Amino acid sequence: MDSRKRKRKAYIAKKYDLVNDKDELVCVGTKQDAKKLKLFTRSVHIWLINKQGKIMICRRSANMKSYANQITSSAGGHVEQRESYKNAAMRELKEELGFRSSLKDLGKFKVVSSKERAMHHLFFGKANKKIFADPNEISAYSFLSFTELSRDIALHPRRYCKPFHKAFNFYSTVTLLAKLRGLSISQPRRSAT
Repeated sequence: MDSRKRKRKAYIAKKYDLVNDKDELVCVGTKQDAKKLKLFTRSVHIWLINKQGKIMICRRSANMKSYANQITSSAGGHVEQRESYKNAAMRELKEELGFRSSLKDLGKFKVVSSKERAMHHLFFGKANKKIFADPNEISAYSFLSFTELSRDIALHPRRYCKPFHKAFNFYSTVTLLAKLRGLSISQPRRSAT
């Protein structure tokens, strides 16, 4: 068996906490079990904001099993067994970008597609440290204002992976609700363009 097949087999066989649509633990199983049982794995997205208020987006590397070469969040990944969302977000940030940052949990949303059934949590943090992007995970990254990102998603939706679309829509809803309620959440500045 070649190394790619071994990696794929290990990837498929990995066990996760499987949860119901209320994010309550039901059992432990694989991603395939989640699909068969109509349960969810758990995942995290981290959006990092630089000093100019721009959001860091990353292009996934070509060797990724899911969403290869598509644009996604600053960092993210699956929550391991018995791991909290917050600890998973901190671990993924360190693994993918090489630093730690305080993170704010903005809440959760579901992604159901042919590739996954997952409960996602969106975290917000600051990109105020040197970034050491893992080339096995990230082939490139850039920073865009909320307006620039909105326009690019509208013009080129297929560049972005489905979970990122969901995270973007979730973030847009959360910030709108916060504004309507007069709450302040950490959010990027909108550009004047």
